[in-house]
Amino acid sequence: MLELYQLKTFIKIAQTGNLTEAAAQLNTSQPAVSAHLKSLEKEVGFSLFQRTSKGMTISEKGSQLLVEAQNILSSIGNFQHKANELKANSTEHIRIGLNTEGQILRVKKLIMYISENLPQVELHFMDIKSEDFVRDLTSSRINAGFYYGNIAHPSIHSIKLHSYRMIVVYPNSWDVPENGLSLEYFADKPWIWTTQNCPFYKQSIDYFLEQNIIPQRIMYVDDESLIGNLVQQEIGCSLLAEPIAMRFAEDNRLKIWKGIDLHIDLHYGYTKDTNSEPVLLEISSIVDRIWKES
Repeated sequence: MLELYQLKTFIKIAQTGNLTEAAAQLNTSQPAVSAHLKSLEKEVGFSLFQRTSKGMTISEKGSQLLVEAQNILSSIGNFQHKANELKANSTEHIRIGLNTEGQILRVKKLIMYISENLPQVELHFMDIKSEDFVRDLTSSRINAGFYYGNIAHPSIHSIKLHSYRMIVVYPNSWDVPENGLSLEYFADKPWIWTTQNCPFYKQSIDYFLEQNIIPQRIMYVDDESLIGNLVQQEIGCSLLAEPIAMRFAEDNRLKIWKGIDLHIDLHYGYTKDTNSEPVLLEISSIVDRIWKES
């Protein structure tokens, strides 16, 4: 019988690519993480990862199950949020979608400002994908959130927060040719590509086609941290927004190349709601102020 702790462990191993790091983030021991994974693999009947000396690489079947595991935990989160909403109190519950790491989205400042200015608001942060932003917003899964790319939708109000440079990330072991790095050099390499509905994919593939280059693709991944970990494990190269790429590079986990002229816009968006509109307007104003401060 599947247990939630098994799914949480599975997801964390996929994100980190390392049993020890996964254990640390789950606040448990490495043997416990190994046992959780072993019991889950026994339950599903096949291996979810390839074990190597450099860490854990998710298998093809594992990649497919990873999506389902994330959906299950997301559904449980939705249940918990709905239960909280039904409590008879004056607290306003606002669900904000996060499309990338909270540090990059300045969530700490957002929490502080809202606590000071909107004490009646209880924030609920939810992991989302930029490609699902419209669906999550219009279905009321979230009230507002962050997303990459540009969305034209009549019921969505958006604030452009920043335009991030896209950077090629590649394994430390790859040698630099004598004539230097070039787009053609990377085009011949294996790529870890984002899913086709992702804004990264849409802008990146158009850029490559304009250069008359069609990169090789060996894997589709929709999580920035997982992409960085897979590059570190020498699966291939990829494109990441600059702050994510620099975080990996500063830890000496991979190398970067800034030789392409490609950017991705970060937005904050929300929808009008007859009950929450004033609060959503105030929160959007706070978000805008936070990003204009630096």
